[in-house]
Amino acid sequence: MNRLVRKKKHLKHLDDSLSDLRLEIINTVVSSSDIGLHIGAEERLMHLGALIRKYERRRKLLKF
Repeated sequence: MNRLVRKKKHLKHLDDSLSDLRLEIINTVVSSSDIGLHIGAEERLMHLGALIRKYERRRKLLKF
């Protein structure tokens, strides 16, 4: 039973992290469209995309 609670908490944490990452990407893109792409923004977006892929895979594995 304790294992299921831990798994459920981890899934909630992953969902929260994914939504935060997606919002950060949106904010970066919107601010870059206003003032232009600043140095490191492209690299940061690539990093955030990799994190989203990582968390999505982990969430998919935990669903089973």
